Amino acid sequence: MNDYEVMVIVHPEADEEAVSAINEQVGQWVSAQGGELVKVDAWGRRKLAYAINKLTEGTYVVYEMRLPPTAVAEIDRGLRYHEQIVRYLIVRQND
Repeated sequence: MNDYEVMVIVHPEADEEAVSAINEQVGQWVSAQGGELVKVDAWGRRKLAYAINKLTEGTYVVYEMRLPPTAVAEIDRGLRYHEQIVRYLIVRQND
Protein backbone atom coordinates (compact mmCIF):
# COMPACT_ATOMS: atom_id res chain seq x y z
CA MET A 1 0.00 0.00 0.00
CA ASN A 2 1.20 3.46 -0.90
CA ASP A 3 0.42 6.84 0.64
CA TYR A 4 -1.41 9.31 -1.59
CA GLU A 5 -2.57 12.88 -1.20
CA VAL A 6 -5.58 14.03 -3.19
CA MET A 7 -6.51 17.70 -3.49
CA VAL A 8 -10.00 18.46 -4.74
CA ILE A 9 -11.61 21.77 -5.70
CA VAL A 10 -15.38 21.62 -5.25
CA HIS A 11 -17.76 23.90 -7.17
CA PRO A 12 -18.32 27.16 -5.24
CA GLU A 13 -22.12 26.79 -5.29
CA ALA A 14 -21.88 23.53 -3.32
CA ASP A 15 -22.87 24.06 0.32
CA GLU A 16 -21.34 22.35 3.35
CA GLU A 17 -23.80 19.49 3.07
CA ALA A 18 -22.72 18.79 -0.51
CA VAL A 19 -19.04 18.90 0.49
CA SER A 20 -19.63 16.41 3.31
CA ALA A 21 -21.49 14.17 0.83
CA ILE A 22 -18.43 14.30 -1.44
CA ASN A 23 -16.23 13.40 1.55
CA GLU A 24 -18.44 10.38 2.24
CA GLN A 25 -18.36 9.34 -1.40
CA VAL A 26 -14.57 9.53 -1.55
CA GLY A 27 -14.37 7.48 1.66
CA GLN A 28 -16.63 4.84 0.11
CA TRP A 29 -14.49 4.70 -3.05
CA VAL A 30 -11.33 4.27 -0.98
CA SER A 31 -12.76 1.52 1.23
CA ALA A 32 -14.25 -0.27 -1.80
CA GLN A 33 -10.75 -0.44 -3.30
CA GLY A 34 -9.25 -1.89 -0.13
CA GLY A 35 -7.63 1.32 1.08
CA GLU A 36 -8.06 3.58 4.06
CA LEU A 37 -8.80 7.28 4.35
CA VAL A 38 -6.22 8.59 6.82
CA LYS A 39 -7.14 12.28 7.03
CA VAL A 40 -9.61 14.77 5.53
CA ASP A 41 -8.56 18.42 5.70
CA ALA A 42 -11.17 20.94 4.50
CA TRP A 43 -9.45 24.23 3.67
CA GLY A 44 -12.71 25.99 2.92
CA ARG A 45 -13.59 28.42 0.19
CA ARG A 46 -10.64 30.14 -1.50
CA LYS A 47 -9.93 32.24 -4.54
CA LEU A 48 -8.49 30.31 -7.47
CA ALA A 49 -5.16 31.37 -8.99
CA TYR A 50 -6.85 31.53 -12.40
CA ALA A 51 -10.41 31.12 -13.66
CA ILE A 52 -11.56 27.56 -14.37
CA ASN A 53 -14.71 27.37 -16.51
CA LYS A 54 -15.42 31.02 -15.57
CA LEU A 55 -15.23 30.18 -11.83
CA THR A 56 -12.94 32.28 -9.64
CA GLU A 57 -13.54 30.52 -6.28
CA GLY A 58 -13.80 26.98 -5.04
CA THR A 59 -13.89 24.90 -1.87
CA TYR A 60 -10.60 23.07 -1.30
CA VAL A 61 -10.46 19.65 0.38
CA VAL A 62 -7.28 17.58 0.89
CA TYR A 63 -7.43 13.83 1.50
CA GLU A 64 -4.59 11.66 2.76
CA MET A 65 -5.11 7.97 1.98
CA ARG A 66 -3.39 4.61 1.78
CA LEU A 67 -4.23 2.67 -1.37
CA PRO A 68 -2.96 -0.26 -3.37
CA PRO A 69 -1.39 1.02 -6.62
CA THR A 70 -4.13 -0.57 -8.74
CA ALA A 71 -6.85 1.41 -6.91
CA VAL A 72 -5.64 4.82 -8.05
CA ALA A 73 -7.27 4.45 -11.47
CA GLU A 74 -10.69 3.83 -9.90
CA ILE A 75 -10.36 6.83 -7.57
CA ASP A 76 -9.27 8.93 -10.56
CA ARG A 77 -12.30 7.80 -12.56
CA GLY A 78 -14.70 8.59 -9.73
CA LEU A 79 -13.27 12.09 -9.23
CA ARG A 80 -13.21 12.83 -12.97
CA TYR A 81 -16.91 12.16 -13.46
CA HIS A 82 -18.25 13.77 -10.27
CA GLU A 83 -20.37 16.79 -11.21
CA GLN A 84 -19.44 19.00 -8.25
CA ILE A 85 -15.65 18.56 -8.57
CA VAL A 86 -14.01 21.28 -10.66
CA ARG A 87 -10.39 20.06 -10.44
CA TYR A 88 -8.43 17.40 -8.59
CA LEU A 89 -4.84 16.23 -8.26
CA ILE A 90 -3.59 12.85 -7.03
CA VAL A 91 0.00 12.74 -5.78
CA ARG A 92 1.93 9.75 -4.39
CA GLN A 93 3.78 10.61 -1.19
CA ASN A 94 7.42 9.55 -0.87
CA ASP A 95 8.35 7.31 2.01
